[in-house]
Amino acid sequence: MPFIRSVRVAHPGTTNEHVVEVRYSTTTTGPLRAGTREAVHAAIRRGERFRTFDERTHNQADVVARVSPRGTRYIATVANGRETDNLLHLPRH
Repeated sequence: MPFIRSVRVAHPGTTNEHVVEVRYSTTTTGPLRAGTREAVHAAIRRGERFRTFDERTHNQADVVARVSPRGTRYIATVANGRETDNLLHLPRH
C-alpha cells in the first residue's frame, strides 16, 4: 500500500491551499515517487488503497478520492477527528 509522505500545494499560506502533487512510497521508509493529485485520485478510484504517513509524528490516515461540487477531483484524508492526520499537515516539497 502506498504511503503519502509529503505534498506540494498550490497557493501556499492562503485559505486556497490545495494539494497538486504528492510524494509516496510503498513502505513508510522506502524511496519516494512523485505523483499528481489526479493520478492518485484515479488510482484510488481503481481500488488502490493509499494512506498518509507523517515521518515526524508517525500519524497515519486513509486517503479517499472525492469530487467537489464544481467537478474538481481531489484527495482527502478520512475524517477521524484528528486534524494532524490531514494531508496539508504533511511536510512540503
